Amino acid sequence: MKKFRKLIGVIMSQPDYPYQHKLLSGLVERAFQLNYDVAVFSTFVKDELSKEWHDGEANIFSMINYSALDGIIFVPDTLRVNNVDKIVEQDIIKKFKKPVVSVDIKSEHFPSIFTDDIQSIKKIISHLIEKHKLTDIAFMTGIKGHPHATNRLTGYYEALVEHDIPIDQSRVFYGDFWYDKGEEVVQALMDDPRPMPQAIACACDTMAISVCEALKAHGFKVPEDVAVTGYDSIEAGINYIPCITSCELPSDITGRRAINLLHSLMTDTKFTDETKGTDIIFGKSCGCSTDAAEVIRQKYKTWRDNDYFGEFNSAYNFMLEALISEKELESYMAALAWYTYLIGDHAHFYLCLCENWDNLGETDQDQNYRKKGYSQKMTLPLRKMGTEKRVNPELEFDISEMLPTLFDRRPKPRVFYFNPVNFNDRCFGYAVFADDNKNSYPPCYCQWMRYVSTSLESLRRQRNLMYMYKKMEDNAVTDLLTGIYNRNGFNMYSEKIFSDIKESGGCLAIIIGDLNNLKYINDTFGHSEGDFAIKTAADAFRQACSDDMRCYRIGGDEYVILSGSIASADKLTEAENSINEYLRKINDAADKPYSISISMGSFFGPVTEYGSIEKPFNLADSRMFESKEKFKNDEGFHYRKSKK
Repeated sequence: MKKFRKLIGVIMSQPDYPYQHKLLSGLVERAFQLNYDVAVFSTFVKDELSKEWHDGEANIFSMINYSALDGIIFVPDTLRVNNVDKIVEQDIIKKFKKPVVSVDIKSEHFPSIFTDDIQSIKKIISHLIEKHKLTDIAFMTGIKGHPHATNRLTGYYEALVEHDIPIDQSRVFYGDFWYDKGEEVVQALMDDPRPMPQAIACACDTMAISVCEALKAHGFKVPEDVAVTGYDSIEAGINYIPCITSCELPSDITGRRAINLLHSLMTDTKFTDETKGTDIIFGKSCGCSTDAAEVIRQKYKTWRDNDYFGEFNSAYNFMLEALISEKELESYMAALAWYTYLIGDHAHFYLCLCENWDNLGETDQDQNYRKKGYSQKMTLPLRKMGTEKRVNPELEFDISEMLPTLFDRRPKPRVFYFNPVNFNDRCFGYAVFADDNKNSYPPCYCQWMRYVSTSLESLRRQRNLMYMYKKMEDNAVTDLLTGIYNRNGFNMYSEKIFSDIKESGGCLAIIIGDLNNLKYINDTFGHSEGDFAIKTAADAFRQACSDDMRCYRIGGDEYVILSGSIASADKLTEAENSINEYLRKINDAADKPYSISISMGSFFGPVTEYGSIEKPFNLADSRMFESKEKFKNDEGFHYRKSKK
């Protein structure tokens, strides 16, 4: 492949999450300044919502062609579920011999860059000391041993030391970076014989909110009785009452630093690092009167709220309904092409599907669908290049290319987001969102892609149903000579009847019959007489069947009656007697130079101890064989006309 610009790979999860989004913003901006393209390989969700879905998403990392990359930024802290970080790290070690930079996790194999949480936390603690004259400050950091928790705790320690305040380890608590530990911390402080601390500083806003809620529940006022601060300045903290005094994560700076380090390794030039924290977003939880929401509004000239979805979240958006209504791949892609306007008119989007992505012919008994890896040949049925949209289900490319347009000549760099297209652990392929600016994909993109994956699963099921109907037509279940079900019909219905009986605890009824002396009739009187005997035997079985029975011709001279709903073995005996009586009447009326008779064996009983219908069937078959042997002994091996 010919490259006109070097390509940086970024391996992470959930690019739209605030920390990752900001990291990518600084990373991509700096990469563009250095004239690098960027390919981000990521899952949509970093947490394990279900094992099947997580496995399906993590499969995206198996499609990376490491030989096409010139450097890698690895963000392992976002990939810790099910040891995906270790699996990917081993892949990089094995397959990639060029520069790699690890972000926020110390690696034994690659140089690392860490977000400078220390300086920001120091600013917050110093603000409490200098502005509000507080000296008894407790600190709630994150999970013990986690690098972010360690760095933020270090910032707390350094601020105390710089202000000559003794460090009291009994005022240090470990949390979970979430909302679950605030009550434990507040209760521990209340159990301490000393007065409550003047302030509780927290290593993230979610924990700060949990502390505020616990304090309020125990009758304390924030900040009048106890001041509270957070860190990372998320919307939940900004919108909380009182709004949380916090700092935005300097992860955009981390992204720029990571690219600078990678660039120095790629070009063998000197790396000069520069770290700094971010400014405090003053809120009311520390005792200041500042409205944090207004600060954010002024800083970004807009308001960050949850109304991200615009037209996508409109009551008039019928994207999912439109997609699941389609029954053919080409019309589906045409409908999806229309709805790409929801992710931006000028964005680029590519849907890449595996060969046989819908696994036509799959049954519940044969679910051999693709879970790991991608097909060597991929299809590119939908391409959106700005306002131009092309649908071509036949367009193919080799998986090693990753995306055919990835290395096209362009006037400026571009960022490509590779994400999985899957339903649970079923791999359909992957999607690529591309843009020429530093921002990641729009906030609605994750849900938009969930619609794509869900509707592709709907299309797969519809296509498999149509395939099975066609297969049933091609392999008719009715025997043309006799008009009863054939072997295909038996195979299709018998296991379903068996499984229903096993689930309900009922009894299975089987009669197996074998037409006697068919070869003799064919050889002696011709195949037309043999056909008469075959049809007569089938008629005998059919007329003996009540509404709760089915009969089948499963071989040239072999017949079966099957039922899962008759009440007793007596009904089987009645059916056998009915068959014999029917044949006796036909033999008397037809006056043929031969008699038509059938040897039969049966089974009736519960099937809870059996794994399939095979054992009950074999029991009936062995009893039929005993009947057959008795017939031969009674009649002799040389046919003798007999009308009884």
